[in-house]
Amino acid sequence: MNAKKMKKISMVVPCFNSASYLEECFASIKNQTIGLENIQVIFVDDASTDNTLECLREFARAYPQSVEVVSLPENRRQGGARNAGLARAVGEYVMFLDSDDWLDDSMCEKTYGKAAEYRVDILQFCFIHVYRQGSTKDSASRYGFLDGTLPEIRKGMLLGTLFTFGSQNKLYRTSFLREQEAVFPEGVVYEEPYFVYPLLFEAERFYSMEEGVYYYRQTEPSTTVKHMKEKNTFYNHPFVQLELLKKLISRKRYIEEYYSEIEFHFLHSYYIETIYFAGKDNKYLGADYFHNMQRTILELFPEYKKNPYLQLKCFETLGWILASLQREFTQQELELYCQEVVKTLDS
Repeated sequence: MNAKKMKKISMVVPCFNSASYLEECFASIKNQTIGLENIQVIFVDDASTDNTLECLREFARAYPQSVEVVSLPENRRQGGARNAGLARAVGEYVMFLDSDDWLDDSMCEKTYGKAAEYRVDILQFCFIHVYRQGSTKDSASRYGFLDGTLPEIRKGMLLGTLFTFGSQNKLYRTSFLREQEAVFPEGVVYEEPYFVYPLLFEAERFYSMEEGVYYYRQTEPSTTVKHMKEKNTFYNHPFVQLELLKKLISRKRYIEEYYSEIEFHFLHSYYIETIYFAGKDNKYLGADYFHNMQRTILELFPEYKKNPYLQLKCFETLGWILASLQREFTQQELELYCQEVVKTLDS
């Protein structure tokens, strides 16, 4: 039997011009207490222009039973690189690790242990965000096993109150991803919710782990932040959210059972987050593009004000922001408004 078919975890690591981080990243994989022999490491070189590919091939030569390298001839960005690695995953569970991040030595042992014990479809663990001045750990509203067959748990997942919509802080049952034909959108940034969110409709067994086991480097701009500063790339954010909505609408059962949750998520991610991101780092959001976003929402969800979640006191600030759907802005007014939203949400 091929040794790679007996792995407990497949680890997909997209790499683009990340040679300076690879030794630290790979050292944290080699040091896993579960044993490297239980891990399939799939490095995906996303058409790097430095010596990233050479470094990865050295790792594969040194550890041929655990490490393989996929070399993409053209840059497909994070989503495309993750898809290429996921297609080769043979482990019982799979996870995604960015090449400038690193893992706690016990990460695989602890996450796999809980995933196997509770037979979960998805396990979420905490990030440790590493800054120049120190580090902070994520927190969640609930830890332990979560039964996705219960309506209140499912709705909590879809609202983002129990799980996040990020892809890297999770361990996924590989067969579950195959069943769902899960893929990332390619050639865009902010691709993670498109992959994660639909899974939350179908997974039945979840586990939320309190311990921080993934070190998420914040001392340099992330791939997403770097790309979002490029001209027009910022618009990938609302574009991906709209594509996600189309995907959900195509699955009629989702809309019938969870209309309010899907509507709320779209209002927040497509509209409010776009405004917030624009104001946070002075990213350019054109008034004409913004007005088209407003029209899109009013056409898709003309009765959004009746959404039951917007009636809750804890979401009254979001209701205030959504009132701007009825307002026309000049470019200067829009830029000032985006900054005002940031101050309100950050206060």
